[in-house]
Amino acid sequence: MRKTNRFYRALVFSWTLSSFSEGVILPIYAVFVQHVGGDILDVGWAMGLFLITEGIFTTLVHRFRWSPRMRIALLILGWAIWLSGIIFYLFISNIITLFIAQILTAIGNAVADPVFDAELADHTDIGLKEYEWGLWEGSKAFIDGAAAIIGAFIASAFGFLALIYVMILTATFSFVAILWYVVRFRRFKVA
Repeated sequence: MRKTNRFYRALVFSWTLSSFSEGVILPIYAVFVQHVGGDILDVGWAMGLFLITEGIFTTLVHRFRWSPRMRIALLILGWAIWLSGIIFYLFISNIITLFIAQILTAIGNAVADPVFDAELADHTDIGLKEYEWGLWEGSKAFIDGAAAIIGAFIASAFGFLALIYVMILTATFSFVAILWYVVRFRRFKVA
């Protein structure tokens, strides 16, 4: 097996945790929306609001050329906003609070994801590009599939509150992993 560099591995690890955190609820999202009093139209509104918010903020935030230091600050800020959106799932009691969680999560993704993509591209080895991008794409599919199965099982066996705690736990580990990447490999002082 080929050896990837430590920057690449650290980034893929942090992303894998974040993807798992979101992925455990995505396949059963419509059921979750019903659980908080919504209907099929509310599912469409919630997903539409998430995607439109992410699209608008991605375009607005990343239309500028950021310095390397600011790029890393955006990575941390975006991940922190995203984590707050995941934590906000604990407070969802109706459709309005669901929309707030969707907006927070979308803004976090909008701020962090393009910077993350740039970091990953910067740390892809020239001689291993196909291998590393294949590993990246394969890991995305694998983690999304595993998260779907695990999330459905947790919600079925233990309920949505337990699922939300799993989301928060893995999202927190993901945030710690990205902070570790930034401090360890990018030599950026967080405090």
